[in-house]
Amino acid sequence: SYQEAKANLALAYKNIGEIKKSLNIYQTLEYGGSWSLLAKFNHGITNVTIGSFKEGWKYYEYRWKVSPGNKEIWPFEDKPLWKGEEGSRVVLWREQGIGDDIIFLSLAPEVQEMCETLSVYVDPRLQALCKRAMPEINFVNDIEELQNVECEYHLPMGSVPGLIRNDISDFDRTVTGYLKADPKRVELIRKELQLDGKTVIGVSWKSLSSTFKTKSIHLRDMEHIFTGLDVVLVNLQYGDVDDEIKEFKETTGIDVLQCASVDNREDLDGLAALIEVCDLVVSITNVTVHMAGALAKETWVLLPYVANFWWLLDRTDSVWYPSSTLYRQPALDDWDSVYASIRIDLETRLGCN
Repeated sequence: SYQEAKANLALAYKNIGEIKKSLNIYQTLEYGGSWSLLAKFNHGITNVTIGSFKEGWKYYEYRWKVSPGNKEIWPFEDKPLWKGEEGSRVVLWREQGIGDDIIFLSLAPEVQEMCETLSVYVDPRLQALCKRAMPEINFVNDIEELQNVECEYHLPMGSVPGLIRNDISDFDRTVTGYLKADPKRVELIRKELQLDGKTVIGVSWKSLSSTFKTKSIHLRDMEHIFTGLDVVLVNLQYGDVDDEIKEFKETTGIDVLQCASVDNREDLDGLAALIEVCDLVVSITNVTVHMAGALAKETWVLLPYVANFWWLLDRTDSVWYPSSTLYRQPALDDWDSVYASIRIDLETRLGCN
């Protein structure tokens, strides 16, 4: 009868991959009290995980009732939320991290078709990419500029799926390649790294987010995937990884090229160009994967046994990024099976005997 404890148990089941047990508890919960706000939010993302989108997005709105969303200052106080009114002037605004920005941007072209005008506030590091790919949308740089945009409605970007992605069939409208790299930078990087005539694979192996530590691996573990293959590896990992790359080279003999002209964390337009020179991207789930998916680059994604809700359950494809293939742990912490599967598919792709 202790409802808060039941909610915690439901979350615990979800976090070890026992989704059915988790949902069974959520469905019997008697909500009430401050604890129920977080429980409803967790119930929501669990529903999205199993593809129950309509119910899931409804509870996803409880992100505004719990930390950190409950501390967010909304940019508009005197305008109504957009509920899909066609032919109106609409503003969408960012509320989460870069990866979430990129996911939600996949919906912007569809929203734009419904509106008279559409303005979108995204992270400044994405501005050049967005303006190049979607010139008909007004992308703004900061909150002050956003508040000066003439509009009738506004909506946080994380609420857009609740309007236009409520059934799995809605993802048939997913836009492929909705971001575009700068072709001039692509060619400059190709020359800088001397990649002509080579099979180029971009790699990324960790997330610096403290929330999902189980999704990161060590660069040295990628030896299982790439040793002995005639490929060139290019670093797509952000952060200071010089020592890791040096150790990897000393231990395995495999080099990972670094592009001196691109800061993989701050220069996202450069990161997009770096991804574009690759024939394939192999990465855990971080900004690299979202950027590669948005560019429609063939991407092989290493997923932990319990993945973020964006990746749903049991699928080998992504409803958000059609160019991505998902390699899931078959059991908790079993990365070896993932490495083995990718190695087999990579040998097939490269025509190895």
